[in-house]
Amino acid sequence: MNIRLQCEHCGAAISAPREMAGRTSKCPACGNAVYVATPEDELEELPLAPEDSLDLRKEQQLMAERRRLDSLLARESDAGTDEGRSAGRMGAAASPGRPAATGRAGGDTASGSSRVEAALSRYLVAMRDSDFDNAERALATLRMQPRTTQELLDRMVADPVPPPEMAKVPPAVYQGFLKTLRSRL
Repeated sequence: MNIRLQCEHCGAAISAPREMAGRTSKCPACGNAVYVATPEDELEELPLAPEDSLDLRKEQQLMAERRRLDSLLARESDAGTDEGRSAGRMGAAASPGRPAATGRAGGDTASGSSRVEAALSRYLVAMRDSDFDNAERALATLRMQPRTTQELLDRMVADPVPPPEMAKVPPAVYQGFLKTLRSRL
């Protein structure tokens, strides 16, 4: 028995032998490529392995340990430079790509930076949750300090480990959020 289909380009009715299922052929009427789909009754269901919660927990623990070690390394490298020492007093970045900690003294730069970090976190969480109203509100805050936002974005793009609130978001989607934000600043 043949498979019946229709050419997407010219609309011609086509009959193809079952052996062609899953392959591409040419339409006899117009010559364009036509995919001959496998009939639904012949499709095999692929068995999926159950999700291993132990592996997921182990992966989360390893990511948390990686963030902790990145933070320690960043503090050690910052402590060795004059620039790092002054940044340490005002609230140095936890690691490259991580938002800086808020400073104790709370100067304009530190408070502006912490405001941008909070808005960026709100933006990412809102995008993750498809809450576009809150994402727009966070974006308005980020647009007030584009240079600080851009610097923070550059660090986050370079960091292979996303922030904890983005741990369950696929890396490509997370990077897409950052690219979209950069284009909207």
